[in-house]
Amino acid sequence: MFHRYLRFFLLTFFTLSAFFSVAQLNLVQLSYLPFPGQTVAGVWHYADSLNHEYALVGTRNGISIVDVTNPLTPTFILQVPGISNQWHEVKSWGPFAYATTEGTDGAGINDGLQIIDLRYLPDSAPAHYWHGDGAIAGRLHKAHSIEAVNGYVYLNGHNVAGFHGGVIIADLVDPLNPHYLGTDSVTYCHDSFLRGDTMWTSDLTAGFSAYDISDKTHPVSLGSHATFSNFNHNAGLSDNSLVLFTTDEHNHAPLCSYSVSDLNNIDELDRYSVLNIVNSANNDEVHNVRVLNDFLVNSCYGSQVTIVDAARPNNLIEVGNFPIQTSLCWDADPYLPSGNILATGISTGLYVLAPTYIRACYLEGIVTDSMTALPLNDAHVQILLTYVSDSTKLTGEYRTGYPTAGTYDVLFSKPGYLPKLISGVVLTNGVLDSLSVQLVVEPSGIDEESSFTNSILVPNPFHESAELVIDPDIFRRNKFLQMKVKDVTGKVVRDLSHISSSKIKIYRNELGSGMYFYELMSGVKVVAKGKLVIE
Repeated sequence: MFHRYLRFFLLTFFTLSAFFSVAQLNLVQLSYLPFPGQTVAGVWHYADSLNHEYALVGTRNGISIVDVTNPLTPTFILQVPGISNQWHEVKSWGPFAYATTEGTDGAGINDGLQIIDLRYLPDSAPAHYWHGDGAIAGRLHKAHSIEAVNGYVYLNGHNVAGFHGGVIIADLVDPLNPHYLGTDSVTYCHDSFLRGDTMWTSDLTAGFSAYDISDKTHPVSLGSHATFSNFNHNAGLSDNSLVLFTTDEHNHAPLCSYSVSDLNNIDELDRYSVLNIVNSANNDEVHNVRVLNDFLVNSCYGSQVTIVDAARPNNLIEVGNFPIQTSLCWDADPYLPSGNILATGISTGLYVLAPTYIRACYLEGIVTDSMTALPLNDAHVQILLTYVSDSTKLTGEYRTGYPTAGTYDVLFSKPGYLPKLISGVVLTNGVLDSLSVQLVVEPSGIDEESSFTNSILVPNPFHESAELVIDPDIFRRNKFLQMKVKDVTGKVVRDLSHISSSKIKIYRNELGSGMYFYELMSGVKVVAKGKLVIE
């Protein structure tokens, strides 16, 4: 009954909300550069001593270097040849770039870790390959991804036998000739994130893990934890190192935030799913997450870069988005000195975007039963005329918000209860607004079989007046009809008895703006019901 009870109202507002989802928000495209004939994968940045900014782009046939010092007119400089493969990932440390791919050349010559010398840009960028030394001498031929941090390089998902595709760690004391130190050989690692003496690994079906790498020759496991879809693709750490943000590469899997201050008591805090504005599909997954000043910059399936405010990690709110017209935005790098974001579309090319980082408007509270004051679980909270909604937890708590300040109407609903509309809620960027409500149990005696088809209110919503047209068959079979109109608290605000016409006029000046529920009754039996909204 509840779903029929709300159907017209919610469909009306969901339809209207489509017009309020803008094509882009807080992200502006400065330029775009295609790579004809090549797919595009990972991207990273490099800035030289003269403040020239470069994009290092993993393209199918190697690493392409683009001068983005003038973000409005990016200039292709050169392509460092590599093995032809869709997966090309690259990171930089000092004036050197380190690149990996899952492809091999068969002869074991032009594979392994590619090291690119950036000191001679824009004229040239000489490169050579490292296949391992010491215990892995000549054995490294490929890796899925790479990190280069604080004078060390970390190779994830490699081929070296006996190490289970974990993480190979090498120092960069000689940047052109890494030196093997040790490995995490417990399980396959798809990607890694480093901070201080802790290494966080994204282990696909094994979730995420943490390692103490104060001794990089012998990483020590600190624990692991499963993720939402058990396919952890990558992760990033909050600025205070207390929260880990994870992505799962499964259809419709959300990005999740986890409290990791106590590795023996890891707790999931929140989930974020992308709203795909391009094709109006919900819940496309994030491919890679990057953290900057407690904002999450996400490259996503479904053709988007998004920005999420993670200052309140238990209330993740999208505050920026930009569609790039391809099936997958592979990567997004927000770390250029200029602040511009580099993003790659798998089948389109390189995008240079200018972000505006703005804190969300936060709306949080508790929903309870009006009679018992007990918390209500799974009550629905909808900021009307937006795509934003949430559901309460067992504690009755909800957390939601919106990127744009303004005055909104918020609808609270739950099966078995009368919906409650709170009008004129003022939301402000960077401010937490608390709104707790009590829901009233739905009145008894409503005929479960009645439906909206029994009567039609035209128009609905309306401004001045509307006409309720009663089903002729109902009018003919029930000689003593009466109509009650109730507000969202269940209070009767209009009561008509002895209805003598199948058409009833309803006027705004009789009720005032808001949401109401009407019931057509024959004696104590409800024979038709519906909802009306006066704007």
